[in-house]
Amino acid sequence: MTHVHVDGEIAAAPDAVWALVGDFGGFVKARGAPVELEWDGIDTLRTIKFGSKAVVERLEELDHDAKRITYSILEAGPLLVQNYRATMQLSPSGESGTTLAWLSDFEPAGVSEDDAVKAVRGVYDGGIAGLQRHFAG
Repeated sequence: MTHVHVDGEIAAAPDAVWALVGDFGGFVKARGAPVELEWDGIDTLRTIKFGSKAVVERLEELDHDAKRITYSILEAGPLLVQNYRATMQLSPSGESGTTLAWLSDFEPAGVSEDDAVKAVRGVYDGGIAGLQRHFAG
């Protein structure tokens, strides 16, 4: 298995960040991506469109007290990964900030491990940057 772990600092209180991250569809919508949800609660499916391709993810765990969400990818669309499982964990940082730890385990699918890691890191870096912009103004 390949492992990726990215940490990001967000200038907002953990409760405010969790309001987006803990909403399985809200985080994606806040980034401006088209998203569809099926069901509610654990096992909710989230479909994110990327042109003619889509990524289908399933909510595996949601712990509001710990501010932790875990999901898996069922259909990777343009991402060349398989057996993917990721966790986003929030923790307080300083007086009023948040650290987001985003980590995953997966197997590359049809690409080198380096290329798969680069693609997944790009998603995480983009997501963290989007949260930083969201809470900056």
